[in-house]
Amino acid sequence: NRLCDIREFLCRDCTDCPIDSDESLDTCPEEADFRCTPNYVRCIGTNKCIHLSQLCNGVYDCSDGYDEGVHCRELLPKCQQMNCQYKCAITRNGTRCYCGEGYEASSDGRSCTDLNECNIYGSCSQMCVNTDGSYTCSCVEGYVLQPDNKSCKAKNKPADRPPLLLIASSETVEVLHLNGSKVSSGAPVKGSAILTLDYTYKEDTICWIESRDLSSQLKCTKITKAGKLTDEWIISIAQYLHNVHQIAIDWITGNFYFVDHVSDRIFACNQNGSVCVTLIELDLNNPKAIAVDPTSGKLFFTDYGNAAKVERCDMDGMNRTWIVDSKIEQPTALALDLINKYVYWVDIYLDSVEVVDYQGRKRHTIIKGRQIRHLCGLAVFENYLYTVNSDNLNILRINRYNGSDVQSLARLDNAKEIRVYQKITQTAVRSHACEVDPYGMPGGCSHICLLSSNYKARTCRCRTGFILGSDGRSCKRPKNELFLFYGKGRPGIIRGMDLNTKVSDEYMIPIENLVNPRALDFHAETNYIYFADTTSFLIGRQKIDGTERETILKDDLDNVEGIAVDWIGNNLYWTNDGHRKTIAVARLEKAAQSRKTLLEGDMSHPRGIVVDPVNGWMYWTDWEEDEIDDSVGRIEKAWMDGYSRQIFVTSKMLWPNGLTLDYHANVLYWCDAYYDHIERIFLNGTDRKVKEKYCCFARGMLILWILLCYVKNTFQAFSSLRNPSACPVSSVLKQAMLAVSCRSL
Repeated sequence: NRLCDIREFLCRDCTDCPIDSDESLDTCPEEADFRCTPNYVRCIGTNKCIHLSQLCNGVYDCSDGYDEGVHCRELLPKCQQMNCQYKCAITRNGTRCYCGEGYEASSDGRSCTDLNECNIYGSCSQMCVNTDGSYTCSCVEGYVLQPDNKSCKAKNKPADRPPLLLIASSETVEVLHLNGSKVSSGAPVKGSAILTLDYTYKEDTICWIESRDLSSQLKCTKITKAGKLTDEWIISIAQYLHNVHQIAIDWITGNFYFVDHVSDRIFACNQNGSVCVTLIELDLNNPKAIAVDPTSGKLFFTDYGNAAKVERCDMDGMNRTWIVDSKIEQPTALALDLINKYVYWVDIYLDSVEVVDYQGRKRHTIIKGRQIRHLCGLAVFENYLYTVNSDNLNILRINRYNGSDVQSLARLDNAKEIRVYQKITQTAVRSHACEVDPYGMPGGCSHICLLSSNYKARTCRCRTGFILGSDGRSCKRPKNELFLFYGKGRPGIIRGMDLNTKVSDEYMIPIENLVNPRALDFHAETNYIYFADTTSFLIGRQKIDGTERETILKDDLDNVEGIAVDWIGNNLYWTNDGHRKTIAVARLEKAAQSRKTLLEGDMSHPRGIVVDPVNGWMYWTDWEEDEIDDSVGRIEKAWMDGYSRQIFVTSKMLWPNGLTLDYHANVLYWCDAYYDHIERIFLNGTDRKVKEKYCCFARGMLILWILLCYVKNTFQAFSSLRNPSACPVSSVLKQAMLAVSCRSL
């Protein structure tokens, strides 16, 4: 190729030559992240390191003569004046003292103290003991120290089961030897759009997620001693898996952990898939990778929506903390070293593989540059990391203690995920907190048992619609039925959370497969949640137990921004910010046949609506786009038949929304999205006050957290609160409202 001979076409992030020679590390060495060990310096423009003793020794050790020159003679007197305890080195930038092997210069820059090699990443593969001027490496049980006295190699036990590579490609699950050769016994599992996999060694089981049109399935298979995959089966999961691209299996309990990158949450399911619970959904904007260490009770995951980060929490989702939040862009894969307590991650934006310990300390770059561009999947075993280069489809092995040692093991089309299958990678324990009790319940939990801060501690959780009993184990239907329901987009979903428990157990079966659920209300007598899916131009309903989902109104719904249930007259009211600007009503039953327009026109953008059927009034907000005149936004009211329409509040108001009523105190609350505050006024028009100085983002809509206490007719349906201002709302639930109920207009 003639372009290969033209200098301008080299190192331009575009392959023009065979085998990528114009973009290789040899051609473009500046891409490599190369460092010399202590007491060594790098020859400029190369990857060659020379010892400090080789500087100014009369021999040209660097090809460009960097180590020799007139500076050697000029700086020699200064070097002699430093009185170094060991020796003095002369560089082009000055002089400095250095020490013998195993020692380092003290803070005074002259004397030498012992160097603790055990604090240096990679000094030993596993265990390290520092000695004066030296150190000793050793290995944990199950490993053997190698002749280099640093590396540890796993004992091949059982002897007839060598370690294997499990690889999820788009259409198959492949089994390879560690050298990249295929296991001869049997054909790979055939599938469709396989993106992720994991395994449980003690059960001889491999599981993966397979996409089928608009749905996805969790499938598993047995793996024999010879590496043959047999006896495939499906686990029916009580959750939507279509947006799950990463899974991790807790090999101690058998629980599955999933990352849903579209609904932005992490959830766990028990071994048979019958019970699933959400662990984390706040402050997640694009979660990607997940890894678990059940022996330490730790779950790790990555996220790079608003802020890129690697996080850690307990296996039950509690005690969440960031361990990496700087110099990180798009972390997409994780792997754990269970012995050293290291977390490795791939950043596909920075083209790097890095590591920190479980506490977020000892950060170190393993390798960086175009050689590892667009990696997907990551696994760690012995001294090596295994990963997939999605550009050239190569399975790579990277020495995690010497990043320059990178080998291509095999080429596999559409490979997406990788695991090392070996017994020692899944540490066994003699007993754990989620063992099945005499009644067949894991950890004594009625529904699901999750390990928490370690494998000897556990947390019981309940399936949707149940709450945890006072014993911390049993699950029961809530008696007071006080709960919060909220809608969010991407993807559209409506959830319910119990307000009287510290754990955010889901109260209702989620309403899924929505696009933009903009308005919600509840009919306590029938247990129906009513919702307006604005983008789908419909109003629907579903019971909190997940049954009787139906669309009740479909036509002439241009932009429904608010709905309100009249629980006395059994009617549904809604605002329509479409071409006609209307407020309409229909019967809860046979809504399509009974709908009627009550008010039309003389509105800019009708939004929130609330009804007071006891007194016969309805209230609604009207937005105005003129940001100069703050007297054009307003709250209006009328009788519930549309007559006696009148302006209720209009001054110092621009974008009012989120109406709700305290029926006992006769107080109306709303949020002004332009001024970012919550206000209230008595229904007689007196005592208007600002209650909170913030409530939503500019040009956004937020369901007020006040709804937790005063959510329309639910206030009467739920347990009566004698003091509405003392609503038992946890800070987590308040954050949930702030995090997921604010939607762009």
